[in-house]
Amino acid sequence: MNRKTIKRINKQTGFILVDWLKTLVSEEEAKGINIYNYKTLLPEQTHVYLRNKFFLSVFCERWVRKKLKQLKRKHPQRNVEDFTLADVSRLTKTWQTINR
Repeated sequence: MNRKTIKRINKQTGFILVDWLKTLVSEEEAKGINIYNYKTLLPEQTHVYLRNKFFLSVFCERWVRKKLKQLKRKHPQRNVEDFTLADVSRLTKTWQTINR
């Protein structure tokens, strides 16, 4: 992927994480979450230790960026800005059903 695509992916990561955080809290608290303060609400732990391996924690910035890259490779004709939280969740559920 080229530099322009990576920059667009990094920008879209924040919007997806804001949408995800808004699904976790009530509507009143969701109004206070925006692109400028979402990083303070994310957990500090970015990795999980499981079966003698470290894995990326779900919905940390790096994990969302990784999933957006996978979506872009799978659908090269779509713009990065068109990918939503639903697309990332669908990709994750597909992975879970394959790897059972």
